[in-house]
Amino acid sequence: MANAQQLQPQGPTRAHRLPEILCASDPHRRTFIRGLINFSMTFRSDFACRHVPTYARSDLHWWSAYVASWNGVQILDAPCNTLDIYMDASGSKGLCRIFGDQWYSSRCPHHFRSCDIQFKEVYVVLQAILRWGHLWRGHHIVFHVDNSAVVSAISSGTIQNSQVKNVLRWIVMLAVQLGFTYSSSWLASTQNSLADAASHFEYYCLFSLAPSMQKKPCMPHPQLCGIKHTLTYLPGSHSSSGMALPPRPE
Repeated sequence: MANAQQLQPQGPTRAHRLPEILCASDPHRRTFIRGLINFSMTFRSDFACRHVPTYARSDLHWWSAYVASWNGVQILDAPCNTLDIYMDASGSKGLCRIFGDQWYSSRCPHHFRSCDIQFKEVYVVLQAILRWGHLWRGHHIVFHVDNSAVVSAISSGTIQNSQVKNVLRWIVMLAVQLGFTYSSSWLASTQNSLADAASHFEYYCLFSLAPSMQKKPCMPHPQLCGIKHTLTYLPGSHSSSGMALPPRPE
């Protein structure tokens, strides 16, 4: 059971102030507390008692796992070196990610084929991290996507689509653990010809447009294959949030 006052960490303010309190100091908080915010808005009185629903408990679980990996520090420093990742999801065919001269394309997993294109686009982002995230420590990553809703979701950290929201949580947790920051940029399909060719399995076109591209696709990094299953259970080393990472000790 919970009442509106118990959801307020700073005293008997009204429940609708929960979003501004929790989102004030960390840009990633919004990703983990959307359900908790929605729950707080259902209280008609500061003294009303309600059972905490499953979706709000899930937010609390995710948030607890996240704060165990974040030291509460935001660093305002010079921008990191930027790396660009290009990706595309074809609703009827495949998924593609391109990083430098490395690439990977595949059919959407069978159990995700009925999902909407927003989920498929953000799923491609997650798969890119599982392949190259170990190379990104100390860098800022720009994910180039041709879906404006997904760009907005990645930038804001939240979306109404619950399936996309769950993937956003994995993305934030991986970024914290692997030590990189990220943003997203909209890119028209006509300007994303390499990823578009690979997502349609048009490999002759891919290598004609970019002869230097590696001939074999990049597989997931072995050490990252199982990392998702431990992120919400084992706290890792603390990280910081901000424009740049703190300097490593000598």
